[in-house]
Amino acid sequence: MNFKATVCSLLAVLFLISCDEETSGLGGSLTPADDVITVTADSCFASSRTVLSPDSLIVMNTKCSLGRFTEQGSGALYEAGYLTQIGCMENLFLADSLYGIGNSVFPQWFDSAVAGQKPYYANLKLYYTNYFGDPSNPIKIEVYPLNRMLDEWTPYYPNTDPSLFYDASAEPLASITVSGLNLQDNDSLRSTSSYYPSITIPLSDSIAKTILESYINPETRHYFADSKSFMENLFKGFYIRCSQGDGTIFYIDRTILEVNFKCIGLDDDDEPAMESLMAEFAGNSEVLQLNVLKWTGLDNELADNTCTWIRSPFGVLTEISLPIDDMRDREYVLNAAQLRISTAVTPANEYKPSIPTYLLLIRKERINEFFSKNSNVDNTESYIATYSSKYGTYTYENIAAMVEKIYSDREDWIDQFNGDNAAFESANPDWNKVYLIPVSPVLDSRSSAISYNLDLWMHQVKLIGGDTPIKIKTIRSRF
Repeated sequence: MNFKATVCSLLAVLFLISCDEETSGLGGSLTPADDVITVTADSCFASSRTVLSPDSLIVMNTKCSLGRFTEQGSGALYEAGYLTQIGCMENLFLADSLYGIGNSVFPQWFDSAVAGQKPYYANLKLYYTNYFGDPSNPIKIEVYPLNRMLDEWTPYYPNTDPSLFYDASAEPLASITVSGLNLQDNDSLRSTSSYYPSITIPLSDSIAKTILESYINPETRHYFADSKSFMENLFKGFYIRCSQGDGTIFYIDRTILEVNFKCIGLDDDDEPAMESLMAEFAGNSEVLQLNVLKWTGLDNELADNTCTWIRSPFGVLTEISLPIDDMRDREYVLNAAQLRISTAVTPANEYKPSIPTYLLLIRKERINEFFSKNSNVDNTESYIATYSSKYGTYTYENIAAMVEKIYSDREDWIDQFNGDNAAFESANPDWNKVYLIPVSPVLDSRSSAISYNLDLWMHQVKLIGGDTPIKIKTIRSRF
C-alpha cells in the first residue's frame, strides 16, 4: 500500500503543479506487480449564492470602526460605531497637591491659585492610523455614556443593539465635526515623523471634577484600585457613533479619556509653581470593546443571480455548496481538489472599497467556533487564499481534506442514527455549505500567521458564480 500512496500523492502533486493545463491526460491506470490503481482526473461544479453575513461573525479586533459610507454604484449604506469600556491603572497615583493647599480642599483652592485658568478639564481622544474615504468630507461624531457594562463572558456580535447599553433618548455627552484631514492639528504637527493623528472631543468639566474628587476622598479612593472598580463605580464606558455626514470611515486604534488638571509643585528655586498634569484612562484590547456595524440597501446584491458578492465588514458574503457526491463516493478516494474563484470587473469609483487580500474558506457550521476562539486555519475545515491581482482569482489548491471530512461526517451520522442521505440532509441542511469571508492575519514575531480575525477594512468584490457554476478540478483514485 506504500507504493499506492506514493503514486497517488505524486499524481496529485503533478495535478496541482499543472493546474492551468488540460488535465484529461492525467487519467488512466498504473499496474504494479499485484495491484491495479485507477487514477482519474476530472472536473465537477459547485453552486454559489450571495447571503447576508451570519450573526456568528464575532469581531475580535483591537481596532474600532467609526463613520458612514454610501457606495456610489449600489447605494448600499454602511454605518460604524463602537462601544468601549474605559480602564484604569492598578492603584492609580496622582499628584499630592490635589489634597489641598492650606485650609482649602480641592477644588476650592483652584479659584485663587489658578488666576483665571481652567483648573481641570477632560477630553476623549480617538487615535487612528488609517481611514477610508474622502479626507475632506466632514462627519459628526457623538459620544454617549454607557449605563450598563459589557459582560466579559458574553459573546457579542457586530449587529448588537447599542441601545441596550446607553439611553438612546438622551442628549449626547459631547459631539464634534471632523474630517480625515484632521484640521484640529496644525500643519507643523502633522508633518512630523512621530505624528499620531487623533480626534479630540472635549467633555464636560464635571467628568474631570467627579474623577478628581473621587480620588482625593478616602472613602472612594478604592474606585481606582483597578479597571473593574473604576468602571463599576465611576464610568462604565462610552458609545461613540457617527450621526451625520457620509463618505469617511475612521479605524480607531485607541480611545483615551484624558483628565487634565493643575497642581502646585516646586520650581528650580524651590518656590511654589503651577504645574499641568494629566491622568489617562484607556479603552483598548485589554478592556472590552464592541464594534457596532450596520448595512442597509443590500437587497439588489442578494437578488443578483448573475454573480455573487462579498461586501464587508458584516455585509454580504458568498456561500458555496460543494458537490460532495460528485467528488467522493465509496469506490473512489479524493486525492486532490482545486477550487479557483474568479472575480468580475466592477465600475471604478474614486473611493471604491478594495478587493480583500485574504479570503477564508470555512464550513458554515464552524464559523462561530473559529472566530470565538481566535483560531488559525487547519487546512481541513478552513483554508486561506490570497488574491492574485495578475489573474483576478483566489485559488484553494487542495480542499480534498475538507471534502473527505464532510463526507465522513455524513457517513458517521448515518451509521449512528441508522438513517440515509435524505434523512441526514433534512437534519443537517447546511452540511455541504462553505463561506468565503475576508479576514486579516494575526502575525507572530516571525511574521507567520497564528490566527485570523474578521477584516474590518472596507472591501467589495464581485465573483463569478450564481447562475455560472464554479469549476472544481479533481484527482481521484480507486484500488
